[in-house]
Amino acid sequence: MQLREMLAEPLGLRLLHGEHALDRRVDRACVTDMPDPAPFVTPGALVCTGLVWRRGPRDSDPYIGLLAEAGAAAIAAGRTLHGHVPDDVITACRAHGLPLLEAPRSLPFSRIIEHLAARRAETRLRRVESGFARQRRLLAAVADGGDAHHLLTEFATDRTASAWLLTATGALVAGTAPLADTEIDTLIAAAAAAPRLPLTTSGGYTIHSVGSRLGDRITLWYLVVRAETDTEDIGSDLAPIAELYRMRHRERLRLRWELSDHPIPDADAAVAVVADTAAPRRAEGREILPESDRPRLAPEELRVLVHDILPGAPTEVDRYGRVVAWTTGSERDVAARLTRHLNRLRPAVRGFTLRVGVSAARPGESPSGAVASAAAAASALGDAAVIVRIAEVDSVVGLLTAVPDDLQRRFAARVLGPLLEYDRRTGTGLLRTLEVFLDCAGSWRTAADRMHLHLNTIRYRIGRVEELTGRDLGRLDDRLDLYLAVRAYGSQTAPV
Repeated sequence: MQLREMLAEPLGLRLLHGEHALDRRVDRACVTDMPDPAPFVTPGALVCTGLVWRRGPRDSDPYIGLLAEAGAAAIAAGRTLHGHVPDDVITACRAHGLPLLEAPRSLPFSRIIEHLAARRAETRLRRVESGFARQRRLLAAVADGGDAHHLLTEFATDRTASAWLLTATGALVAGTAPLADTEIDTLIAAAAAAPRLPLTTSGGYTIHSVGSRLGDRITLWYLVVRAETDTEDIGSDLAPIAELYRMRHRERLRLRWELSDHPIPDADAAVAVVADTAAPRRAEGREILPESDRPRLAPEELRVLVHDILPGAPTEVDRYGRVVAWTTGSERDVAARLTRHLNRLRPAVRGFTLRVGVSAARPGESPSGAVASAAAAASALGDAAVIVRIAEVDSVVGLLTAVPDDLQRRFAARVLGPLLEYDRRTGTGLLRTLEVFLDCAGSWRTAADRMHLHLNTIRYRIGRVEELTGRDLGRLDDRLDLYLAVRAYGSQTAPV
């Protein structure tokens, strides 16, 4: 209730000071004449006082100052004790910016408290009734295919709030105001890690779950609400509407997938995306199930995730249960977008790995070739919860990125194993010498200068490398074997 509304109530209150603050909210009333009133005053309260604390004019300024510091909205002073409200009390209220009301002799403070409580109850009942009516209307609008942005805007505007609907990957379904990527990162991370929802963050955001299974943070949506002035939680009213919209959205997606013939974009600008899931290779240091028996995220759920990140992209599920999507742009831009969104799922990904391969169709290359390259990149397992790889197959080193990590490690171990063991025992640094030698295109002199070693030392070390690995660095094929093994061992083909 505003202060001007308090004065209009049939209580007989009279304004002595505070014409400038008639729009100030009064949330509750309290009574105190204690020497230190601060513990008994809450922000937004109308403080009713009989001025018992005032023994003389000098008491007014410090006492009114304490009320102002405690967040009092206004003061209602009784005149029973002094016959009137002393001028020094009025002066102190003016100095501390507190509106001052005079209560008539016949008005007990308990009646003010009861009247305010009754008005608040009436207001709350009207809001509930209005909220139910609005909720029914918006639920009907969703059932008829209403737009999510319009629904959020209509609901939140009346309640002086901002609202956003986000997927588990942080894709914005609808919102009433801009929301920066960094803010989305923070909100999704908090929601994914929270033991229960709703959750209120330090920024004043309240996050509600939108979905039937709270335990599955991968397929949930999140309703985020930030109230500007209203202290009530409006998210609980809006969440059922958002859930119905989510269900209708998924129904429309399924229907589109059933009717679509999966068109492929112009081959010169098409980028293939292949998404798959599998359990990690090891769990607590032990091997787990073979690849064919590992648990996977349901293909339909994975397809929804890809659609959330790449809306409008044609998608299908292949015979291996992988999701194949087509989009446009550069490989790196597509991979960066997938990485940013899927990384938001890391706290919620448990028991399996999300793997995504990205490959642009090269001129003259068939769509199936781009899909095969993306699928090969997606098949490379790693220890991370989310892996996004670009299938860079336009060079020998790029081709190596399409080889699964475990196979790369086995290749490096077989080729470099004796050399690595020798380095471990002697600390000679043959691997580092080999790296520099290969980087210097096989030039003894350049390698010696770069490592600040004598030329004969380099010759001796490379000779030991050839002995231990059984490769002749004068042969192109042997040099290529060692070059690729060094790249694989050094993790130069790490996930994007």
